Amino acid sequence: MPSFPIAVLLLAGFTLAHAAWSVSDTPPSELLIPLAIRVVGGQRELLRFEAETQAAAIEAGKAKGAAWTRDSTPWAFAREGLIRENGTEVDVLSVDFWAPSMERPATIIQRFRRYTVDGRFHLLGRMQISVGGKTLPDSAADMAIEAIEQGVGQHSRVAPLWETWT
Repeated sequence: MPSFPIAVLLLAGFTLAHAAWSVSDTPPSELLIPLAIRVVGGQRELLRFEAETQAAAIEAGKAKGAAWTRDSTPWAFAREGLIRENGTEVDVLSVDFWAPSMERPATIIQRFRRYTVDGRFHLLGRMQISVGGKTLPDSAADMAIEAIEQGVGQHSRVAPLWETWT
């Protein structure tokens, strides 16, 4: 099973929190502007990726992540997407993350429901972690998810809201 440096799990959690905060009050027609947070000189730096299309913005963010990997810069990249479950489309936030000791990036997948459905933003179910396209079993993901949630807790705006969203 892969192991992840605690610092990058905290960064990934903080990035997930920022992405959730950004979409928590948006209508379905307004997608998350893909965003990345990288660590430079011990400081977090936020970048947003705007483009003509969501696909182009995501492609630009992924390219930047690949460049940071070559430069050995820890990073996390968040975007919005859809998955299909039981014939229904479900909104998800995905956060790719990487640090120098990792063989390849990993991804957090968090399902959510927009506030427009019932007047309240919801995080749906347990977040999952995927490495190389394979979802880790819960037993292998437990410690990482605990650290990711600590990273969520570092986001001053989201920390008091997170539990109300679950």
